[in-house]
Amino acid sequence: MTRTTRADVARKAGVAPSTVSLILNGHGHEVKIAPATIEHVTNVAREMNYVPNAAARSLRRGSTNIIALIMAELPEDPFVPVVHKVLTTAMIEVQRRGYLLLPLFQPEGDAANRRFIQSVLSDIQLAGAICETTSTQQFVGPLLSQLDIPVMWMSMIETSNHFGGVGLVSIDEGTGVREILSDLDATDTSRALYLAGPNINHFRQVPVLEHFQDRAEFLSLPTWSAHDSYEACMRMLTAHPDIDSVWCADDTQAPGVFSAARDLGKHVPNDLSIIGFGDHNAHEDNSMGLTTVMWPLQDMTATAVSQLIDSISTPKAEHTAREPHHTRVSTTPTWRTSAKRIHKN
Repeated sequence: MTRTTRADVARKAGVAPSTVSLILNGHGHEVKIAPATIEHVTNVAREMNYVPNAAARSLRRGSTNIIALIMAELPEDPFVPVVHKVLTTAMIEVQRRGYLLLPLFQPEGDAANRRFIQSVLSDIQLAGAICETTSTQQFVGPLLSQLDIPVMWMSMIETSNHFGGVGLVSIDEGTGVREILSDLDATDTSRALYLAGPNINHFRQVPVLEHFQDRAEFLSLPTWSAHDSYEACMRMLTAHPDIDSVWCADDTQAPGVFSAARDLGKHVPNDLSIIGFGDHNAHEDNSMGLTTVMWPLQDMTATAVSQLIDSISTPKAEHTAREPHHTRVSTTPTWRTSAKRIHKN
C-alpha cells in the first residue's frame, strides 16, 4: 500500500504543498490562513489517512527520540546473561526517559553488515548512541563523530582507555574479587587455580594472581563451557592435589568445577573453595551455592543511559565545553556456601 504524502493531500485539497505543511504543523493561524481552508485541509488529510513522516517531523523539530545501542557480535545464544541484562536494561531505562531503543549488533569482519550499520546510522536521525567498546570503536566511533551524534561509551570490563564522546562507563572488576580474597579462609601455603575463558582481556584475574603469585595456576580455556572446565579441573587437581581454591572467570564454568570436585572426592568448601564471576543466577534458586562476584551489568547500562540522556538534554554550548567523563561501577562479592570464609567476631 502506497503511503499518502503531503503532496497527495495538497492535490486533493486544491492548495499548495507549503499550505498543507503550515496547516498540519499547526502554523495555519499564525500565517493567517483562512479557518475554512484549515478545516478543509485537515479533513482531507484525515480522509486520506495521512500519517506524518517521523524522520521529516524530527528534522523540522530539530530533535529525535531514538537512541542506538551498538554491541559486539551477537552470540549463538542471544539469551546469554550478558546480552539479556544489557539489552533489557537499556530498553527499560530508555523507554522510562521517553526515548526509543534501536539495538544493533555487528559481526566481526562482516563487510556487508558494516555497510548496513553505516547505512542505518546515516539514514536514521539519532538523539544519541550507547556503544559497547569491545569491538565497535574503530569503525563506529569515527562514523558517529562525523555524523555529530552524541556517544556514551560502555565497557563491560575494566579499562582506562578514553574513547571521547560524552564519556565512558566501565566496570571495576577487581573490587569484588579483592573483597572475597580478604575474607577467604586460606593460608600462606594455599594454592589456587584460575580458569579463564577464550577471552583473557580482563582484569578480574589480576587480584587472584597477585595474591597467590607463584602459588597460582592459570589456564585459558577454548570455551566458557562446563565441559572444558571439568576437563581442566580433573587434569590440574590430579596433578596438583594441594590446590584448595578454583576461581572461574565466569559462572558458566562453575558446574564443571563442582563435577570434577565430586568425581575426585573433594568436599566443597572444606577441601576446595569454588568462586565464580557474574552472579548470573542471582534471582534464581542457586543449588550450587556458588560464591561469586556480582557483575553490575544492569547498573552499568542504566548509568550509561542516564548520563547520555542528561547530556542530550544539556544546552549544546554547555555540552561541547564539557570534557568526557569516566564513571566506574564497582563489582561486589556475593558469599554463598561454595567458598570457605573466615569467621569474624
